[in-house]
Amino acid sequence: MASLACWIATGSSILQDAAAQDAVPSSLGPAAQGSALQVYPLDVTLNKEGNAFVADRSLHGVWQWKDEKLSILFEGSPKFRTPLNAAYSIATDVDGTLLVGDSATREVYRIGDDAVPKPITGGKIGIPIDIAVKSDGTIYVADLELRRLVRIPAGTGDVEAVASVNPRGVFVDHQDRVWVVSQNPQQLLMVSDAGEVTAIVKERTFEFPHQVVVNRAGEAFVTDGYKKAIWRVKPGAAAEVFSSGAPLDGPVGIALDANDQLVVVDPRAQAVFRINADGKAEEWFKIQKSK
Repeated sequence: MASLACWIATGSSILQDAAAQDAVPSSLGPAAQGSALQVYPLDVTLNKEGNAFVADRSLHGVWQWKDEKLSILFEGSPKFRTPLNAAYSIATDVDGTLLVGDSATREVYRIGDDAVPKPITGGKIGIPIDIAVKSDGTIYVADLELRRLVRIPAGTGDVEAVASVNPRGVFVDHQDRVWVVSQNPQQLLMVSDAGEVTAIVKERTFEFPHQVVVNRAGEAFVTDGYKKAIWRVKPGAAAEVFSSGAPLDGPVGIALDANDQLVVVDPRAQAVFRINADGKAEEWFKIQKSK
């Protein structure tokens, strides 16, 4: 039985370590069970046109928000070890194609205009819980199973180890610096190409952090499922809660739009939110299947 490092349960648990990947969706708890209309969106990315794409664990695929309308870009199978059966992460490549991380097939897929997932590595990834891309096309993956940050050099299917930092989230900022949310006591890091680590948040501050983005001002924003909040870390300053409480119920995925506005997906709220400069969360669109 393949191991699953994430399960989704009641209460404040969003993505905790567990086993029995074959057991999904029953092991995911009430939020991902029930009727065929249930959804569980975990990550979000935006393209240059401002369209949003959401990786959904229960859809086994990807949603598209375009022209103020929600549609299914790709819906996979509930059968284990099929493409995007366990879609956890999504990012936009430098050429505008989508990258989707799937733990069921231990793979990162590329999705182009034909909306067909194409494997990149041949199953060399463990659990790709988050993905980011440098300006040269190098893909960085937070591998939850191996507890390692890895990269896929541009134009290849090779997987190279970068640093054993127990990552949960990864982001590449406007200066091409790689940021990592770690499950270790030093929870927010920068990692060089050579694997050298610089701690930004040096002791446990976040309750259950997931992902990070960094704006042009160098401010880092971290989603925290337990805290039901978004943290902000300004350069040289301590972390502070930037946005918390309703309507946020368990934020996980986070992205920046072209204007550096935060975009957050919340699987428990089953919605995507925009967070304004004052930290106020407003629903952008709901994630739901048509009957």
